[in-house]
Amino acid sequence: MKVELLNVFGDDNMVADCARVSYQKESSQYTEEQNEKLIEYLAKHNHWSPFSHPKVQFRLEVPIYVERQLIKTQAGVEYNSISGRYVDFSDTYTRIPLGEWRKQSKSSKQGSDGIVNQDCQIKATMIQDHIRESCKSAYNSLIEMGISKEQCRTILPLNLNTTMVWTGSLYSLIRLCNQRLKPDAQKETREVVRQMLGEVYKTGKFKQSLKAFGYE
Repeated sequence: MKVELLNVFGDDNMVADCARVSYQKESSQYTEEQNEKLIEYLAKHNHWSPFSHPKVQFRLEVPIYVERQLIKTQAGVEYNSISGRYVDFSDTYTRIPLGEWRKQSKSSKQGSDGIVNQDCQIKATMIQDHIRESCKSAYNSLIEMGISKEQCRTILPLNLNTTMVWTGSLYSLIRLCNQRLKPDAQKETREVVRQMLGEVYKTGKFKQSLKAFGYE
């Protein structure tokens, strides 16, 4: 899985500007501390619209099952991904490594809890590799028969990697973090969202905004 930050539009001052325009003021008329307190107030009282003006854009290489979880957060988000109707992308997969197969949670129908034993680890890895090679071989056979790509792709598994461009507001990213960094979110999705958050944080443009929502 790969996360690449492509573009950033705006910063903490933009958030403050969008809030202060209500009083026909700008962030430059206030101290850094005053703008920081304003941002904290906005976040605490769920005044989310000022956080929707800044934008961030990523190129993500993730398995399809992670992509699906990322795009469920749709408010303020645009995304485009590689199309199996146009190109053959059947040769890149995210493989779950031996030792990382997890047990089904007993308290959550959609979560996992702990690691299965070594025997199950080996069997699960063998099944995964067999399915991957089988699907890849079947896809290639259909292509050679002249079957359309849009139909050939229907036999490919969910661990097939896709490439997508995700563009969203700062608030959309925060909402994504709130939803997908929870302990009960899928581990693989948490890893991607954590990288997205880390890339934005490293720019230094939204430290106060992210801190206001608990992400430091």
